[in-house]
Amino acid sequence: MDYNTPILVPSFSSKGFPHVKELHSYLKEKLTEASLISVYDLYYKYLEHSQIYESDILIVDSGGYESNQEHDIADIYNSLYIPKEWNVKLYENQVKILKPITDILLVNFDSKEVYTLREQVELAQESFNKFSEFSSDFLCKPFNYGELLIDVDNLTEHITLLSTFDVVGFTEKELGNSVLERAMSIYKIRKSLMEIGLETPIHIFGCVDPISIVLYFLCGADIFDGLSWLRFSFKNNTPTYLNHHVLYSGIWNQLDNEVKVLSYVENLEVLSQLKNQMISFSKSSDWEELGLGATELREIQRILKVIMQNYK
Repeated sequence: MDYNTPILVPSFSSKGFPHVKELHSYLKEKLTEASLISVYDLYYKYLEHSQIYESDILIVDSGGYESNQEHDIADIYNSLYIPKEWNVKLYENQVKILKPITDILLVNFDSKEVYTLREQVELAQESFNKFSEFSSDFLCKPFNYGELLIDVDNLTEHITLLSTFDVVGFTEKELGNSVLERAMSIYKIRKSLMEIGLETPIHIFGCVDPISIVLYFLCGADIFDGLSWLRFSFKNNTPTYLNHHVLYSGIWNQLDNEVKVLSYVENLEVLSQLKNQMISFSKSSDWEELGLGATELREIQRILKVIMQNYK
């Protein structure tokens, strides 16, 4: 794959969105650059296989999110969710059906078992070798027993293990217990990759909040995906509940379903504009190019200052 980053990826999932097939079908023509779907949803026919190839880049997730009862950071609330059977055999059988008619970035199987970093890498390499027609997106999971976070210091000491993958990825929640910790983790990983001469894109799973994207991008991340764009309205880069969006926009006479669709389309436009703003900033280093409010910009700059002071 040879695309300019950042890449902001609208994700689709049956988890929390039981009508995901209809949703994807309606919006698929607007997914021009990138989109993310899961092998799990293809297997259980929550998505139509023939309709998933609309975007230039299709990220095919392993189904770990859908097969797990846990929820991500951006969930509005934790509702009862009962996943169906999922294992590496089902994953690989479904991946075999994929057609390379667009650029596919394949995510390795997300096992519930705890494996060391080296074991994770070897298992992923073995799987990716079976599907060499696709680009590889290695999703790294916590590798110390009993720990919910990735040991970033350990990871950076063995960063050469990641050198064979096209993209390396991490779920946002597993990079730290605070925004500062997560931003620091991303910076340390990017710095370690650069030190061994690698420009491998870093993919942050479960993060499509505009302000977080800007912060993590400035720390070295490149690809962002998530479901927040289906849960909130991104008015002025700030996720808000749909009722707030309705009142703010003066469309309180429209049906809820109509408002949701309008919000989804507007969110896609916000993400596209944000991508262009970050690209412009990369070229000019002009903070105004990011289009942030004064408060958000000040706090991001404060975070970056703390990180630079600690990791020169």
